[in-house]
Amino acid sequence: MARRSHTGNPEELRLKLVALLQDLPEQLRTGTVGEQVSGLVEVNIHLRALGASIGASLAPEDAGSGRARLLAYLRHQVGHIVHTDELSIVAGIGDYPRRIRELRAKHGWPIISGMAVRDMRIDAAARRSRGGEQVSKMAAEEYLLIEDVCDQDAVRRWQEAGAIRDKSSNVMTAVGAYLRRAPAKRVTAEELRYVAGNNSNWPAAIRALRAEGWSILSKDVGSCELPWGIYILESAHE
Repeated sequence: MARRSHTGNPEELRLKLVALLQDLPEQLRTGTVGEQVSGLVEVNIHLRALGASIGASLAPEDAGSGRARLLAYLRHQVGHIVHTDELSIVAGIGDYPRRIRELRAKHGWPIISGMAVRDMRIDAAARRSRGGEQVSKMAAEEYLLIEDVCDQDAVRRWQEAGAIRDKSSNVMTAVGAYLRRAPAKRVTAEELRYVAGNNSNWPAAIRALRAEGWSILSKDVGSCELPWGIYILESAHE
């Protein structure tokens, strides 16, 4: 089981960490291998505790929850790319990817991954179109909270997404069926990637649906006011 970081007074933890780091060179020079590793473990524990305590300062009402610290940091950085190293530090837990999935599917937060953005970037390059300068730089191990809005309808959509994906014969069918169940809703790229079975062709499916007459808004088509990674079905081809 992964170690869960404890939180405390950030200044006290900082001072303890400084003291450990001051002692570390001598320990690494003269200690046994076991003592060297133990010293590094102690430093790592206090470093993680300091990170979790900084995260806790953003979520004082639920400071003991790694998921709450994670969400508080993402909300503090809304619209900005966040690396997994940052999330690991402020969450203070090893299973933060699962917590991110919970924040999406069980709480409706519009968090997209670098994997979804990679699909958008590849599709834009294939069409020789210019994508969003910021999101196009996202790496696979990065995340972005698109908007500081908790969408309760997204919770319903995520509950239905698995069934749609499992019974749909192809990516375009799955994406179309999913959008039909969310008319006029702000659907994220992460939802579309998931319902497509994590198939990177979901942006091409959006284009194909548009070619058939579906009105699907996004930042590059129909609504430059939308953030990158948000899609809205205005009307579907009957």
